[in-house]
Amino acid sequence: MRRTGLLVLLLLPLSSTLVRAASDDAWRDFRIDVEKSCEKAVAGRLDHATIHVDPFGSETYGVALARGLSRDAKAPRVIVCIYDKRSKRAEASGEFAP
Repeated sequence: MRRTGLLVLLLLPLSSTLVRAASDDAWRDFRIDVEKSCEKAVAGRLDHATIHVDPFGSETYGVALARGLSRDAKAPRVIVCIYDKRSKRAEASGEFAP
């Protein structure tokens, strides 16, 4: 029993490193998913769009801003993109003047 306890104590720092690495990878994947989904949601509405992703979003949603030139207004515009973490689908708002 003592050996098991000692082994757990020795491996504990390693396990937190592995969890942190997995978590970092998961957040990176989340940001990539939000960016790609938002690019699709604003496709055809903005030229030269750049997507700025909130690194973590809210508890339920990912959030991003798409900036580019409006195809309709021919002027710089911003679109808010909301990404549902459960369904993994994004929806885009109307256009805002920056």
